[in-house]
Amino acid sequence: MGAIDFAGGTVVHISAGVSGLVAVLYFGSRRGHPKTAMPPSNLVMTMIGAGLLWVGWFGFNAGSSVNSGLDTAQALTATQAAAASGALIWMFIEGIHQGKATALGFASGILAGLVAVTPAAGVVTPAGALALGAIAASICYFGIIMKGKLGYDDSLDAFGVHGVGGIVGAIFLVFFMRGDHSSSEIFSQLGIQALAVGIAIVYAAVGTFILVFILDKTIGLRSTDKEEMSGLDSSYHGEHGYGMLNLG
Repeated sequence: MGAIDFAGGTVVHISAGVSGLVAVLYFGSRRGHPKTAMPPSNLVMTMIGAGLLWVGWFGFNAGSSVNSGLDTAQALTATQAAAASGALIWMFIEGIHQGKATALGFASGILAGLVAVTPAAGVVTPAGALALGAIAASICYFGIIMKGKLGYDDSLDAFGVHGVGGIVGAIFLVFFMRGDHSSSEIFSQLGIQALAVGIAIVYAAVGTFILVFILDKTIGLRSTDKEEMSGLDSSYHGEHGYGMLNLG
């Protein structure tokens, strides 16, 4: 039908986000959530990871052009613009809403912009990529607020950033495509994009539920309370992620 998904925003990010949501709803929250605060254990590693993601995303998006020409350069430019825009807008919103911008918010904004531009990198203008990053950051920020209100335990915001960001990018890209397009062409493509998003959501949700149900009833997937209390590094690997722990 001609759905636009340049680098996998629909088949990767929407699918992953919806699958993550189904899994967390099926298995429930971690022990103590949401009463016990569970902040990131190491923001330095978070920022390093965000930087690696940002660089790696150039290969993810630009590599989808399968050549080294103008399409590749356009995808690279769109990727950079959307990530920067997402980070800036996230910090701006966070500063207004919470009174200060955070490193974790900065990383989340980068990711929101990168996810949103993934389906669109090959077709949008640089200005369109900036707009997509800004829109995605705004809507994903609201999505994470809703996670807190609804109470489900999506620890890495798989749905709030990847799922929501992928939906935003797949839908809104139609308004920022390069070239001249009539209103009828834009809204016709909008319908196709919405259908593709809907199919991805249903496919991922149903498929994930079937898989987690089968695995849960056969080999089991949920950690026990004792395993969670001792820490999963210790329970599953017999070691600790940080050697500074006082185990005496």
